[in-house]
Amino acid sequence: MKTLIASVLSLGVGLFIGWHFGHRHAGHQTTEAVQQLVETTEASEAAEAARDARAIGSIESGDTKEAVRLLSTPVAHYYAIYGNSSVTNEQRSKLRALIEQVAKTNQVVASSLSEAAALGRP
Repeated sequence: MKTLIASVLSLGVGLFIGWHFGHRHAGHQTTEAVQQLVETTEASEAAEAARDARAIGSIESGDTKEAVRLLSTPVAHYYAIYGNSSVTNEQRSKLRALIEQVAKTNQVVASSLSEAAALGRP
């Protein structure tokens, strides 16, 4: 009987220790994944802020063509990825139509769309 109780207790302690260290390891992996996501998001937002700040500077100096060029880059990138996608929704359709409308009236945007398509973006 003592052997049975000792075995059950040892098994329980072993299971608890295994669960505890396994749980801590999974939590650590989750924390690393979240940190990488935050860093990637921050890097993307920093690049966007830098581009937009340059565009504002161009507008303030009267170089609106350069500002449009800077701002059309992410538009062209989006359009190259999602513009011809067979999977669509209402938001994507409306944005695609808006981009196409702007490209018809703005040569800089049209050029950016063509360049992105030629580069095979994404």
